[in-house]
Amino acid sequence: PPMCWSTACMHNLICVLCDRSIRCLRNTIHWNFVTTFILRNTMYFLLPLIDVNTQLANEIWCRIVITVFNYFQVTNFFWMFVEGCYLHTVIVMTYSTDKLRKWLFLCLGWGIPVLIITIWALMKQHYENKECWFGENTGTYKYIDYIYQGPIILVLLVNFVFLFNIVRILMTKLRASKTSETIQYRLKAVKATLVLLPLLGITYILYFVNFGRDEASNIIFVFVNSFLMSFQVSVLSPFILFNKSSKAKQN
Repeated sequence: PPMCWSTACMHNLICVLCDRSIRCLRNTIHWNFVTTFILRNTMYFLLPLIDVNTQLANEIWCRIVITVFNYFQVTNFFWMFVEGCYLHTVIVMTYSTDKLRKWLFLCLGWGIPVLIITIWALMKQHYENKECWFGENTGTYKYIDYIYQGPIILVLLVNFVFLFNIVRILMTKLRASKTSETIQYRLKAVKATLVLLPLLGITYILYFVNFGRDEASNIIFVFVNSFLMSFQVSVLSPFILFNKSSKAKQN
């Protein structure tokens, strides 16, 4: 599955990089979001290199791999937040995109995760420097991983609020419409909501569901996680391709 995600992500990335006509703040956000998928999946391929002996030896290279992987995990969720923040700002707060600054979104998506993972790594080094900082934590400091997992959960909750507000504004505008096409527009609103759910990462709430610790539960977890990632990437593709086709029609 990671190979499929990476291939789809690379296709989206090439679409943006090769066509200058669709370069704008919105697509810059999409591009960075897609990049986090590529980087996270690249690190995912390296995780199998950490065997039991390496993990027990707690070698520095495997700690670096885990740290970088967790960093790209956090950036992936924070760029979901950036997607939600952009949509909420434009649709709900009705700001002009000219007033939005790219550097602010870059700091949110790439900078804040650096701070979070740095704090996590320092805590791991000081209090739980064993087994490559990988696996299930036990003992007094078993909640250290919440240093980066907590912000991820918070991001998903904030995106849920963004989604609620976006749909609320959309439905308010539809109620004001007295045309015979209102029902059709409402159906479109429902479809838009279903599209925004994976785009903003709301479906990743299932990522934190504990399916159990046995082998069957782990298999279920892997399949659910694989489906969510694949679905999210497939949802992002039409956004970029639609922007490209719209730009072509304008020209």
